[in-house]
Amino acid sequence: MTPDDMSLALDWAAAEGWNPGAGDGRYLLATDPPGFFVAEDAGEVVGSIAMPRFGPGYAFCGMYIVRPDHRGGAVGMRLARAASDYAEGRIVGTDGVLENVHAYERLGFEAAHSHHRHSGSPTPAETDHIRPGGTVGIEALIAIDDACFPGERRDFMRAWLGAPHIVRASVDANGAPDGFGVAREATDGWRIGPLYAPDAGRASEIIRSLAAALPGVMLHMDVNTANAEAAVMARDLGMAPGFECVRMYRGGVPDLPTQHIFAVCTLEAG
Repeated sequence: MTPDDMSLALDWAAAEGWNPGAGDGRYLLATDPPGFFVAEDAGEVVGSIAMPRFGPGYAFCGMYIVRPDHRGGAVGMRLARAASDYAEGRIVGTDGVLENVHAYERLGFEAAHSHHRHSGSPTPAETDHIRPGGTVGIEALIAIDDACFPGERRDFMRAWLGAPHIVRASVDANGAPDGFGVAREATDGWRIGPLYAPDAGRASEIIRSLAAALPGVMLHMDVNTANAEAAVMARDLGMAPGFECVRMYRGGVPDLPTQHIFAVCTLEAG
């Protein structure tokens, strides 16, 4: 996949209603360049899939799209085979749309939980223990991501946190960060991801602080339903549920601190 191919694939994702981040392509493709594939027919791109590898034990399958006029043939299977080969025995995560869950199960994937997109414009608010991410140090935030993600993606997170995104960090009584959220511009409004926090109250405060930086803007986040408090928190903020997909794994379900994971970073690459 070239940068132009990535732009096309993200245009397809937008057409499917997935609402990708406006600048996601540059960060996704830099994650693991050989792990992003396209299918061509007579030199024309007709399908895409991503399988970036995050260290020796984990890979993530996303951006799996076949152009409508090439669906039902061999394109999708060839893309899936190329991506599966690239994963090389790692645990593989993916987010399957509801109508494809059974197809993924036949490929050996096991459903773990859902991601349910919530959208709204929460009431802005600022509190003393929510601070701009740059004031607490990127490495401390990356350590939080390390504990909540099943692979190794420190270089990706350094780019994600250093991008022209809005980052808000939660700090404890000693001033040490214990959670953070990132907002980025998307095709429609802004998307929040990831969102980590010690509890729902602190997660809510992070979102309200992001809303204060983006007054009146529609915010979207893919809520982790394995965290029972997350969807309740989103609804309490006036964010309504919409698009849903199912997080599935092949090769084992990672043991993650789901009580601290309120929203996934990006459905396109985990």
